[in-house]
Amino acid sequence: TLREAAAAAAGGGAAAAASPAESAPPLRLDAVLLGMGPDGHTASLFPAHAVLCETGRAVTYVDDSPKPPACRVTLTLPAINAARLALFVVTGGSKASAVRAAFAAQPDEPVPAGLVLAAGRTFLDLS
Repeated sequence: TLREAAAAAAGGGAAAAASPAESAPPLRLDAVLLGMGPDGHTASLFPAHAVLCETGRAVTYVDDSPKPPACRVTLTLPAINAARLALFVVTGGSKASAVRAAFAAQPDEPVPAGLVLAAGRTFLDLS
């Protein structure tokens, strides 16, 4: 199942999917390459979604994504934030307000991409 796949990717097997650890497993990626949706989501971290609060795993599953496909596997926010570098590559005018919200010092409306606080955070505009 997707739950078992996410747990296996995090190194915990099916048992870890059933009961989260007390804190995210140690995972320190050198870099994460991220995109951003027009709603400010990144990875499969969507606005107001429960997975934003996941701290017990580095990798988890989403089975009720507001954007197709409904079932996804994603890094959690703590795993992304532990990366040495988070690189956002974003294209298209429809994402301009989300980019402003994510990278503003005091955003009017915070978006998930704005919660990425990796040691190094870079934005590339390819429009």
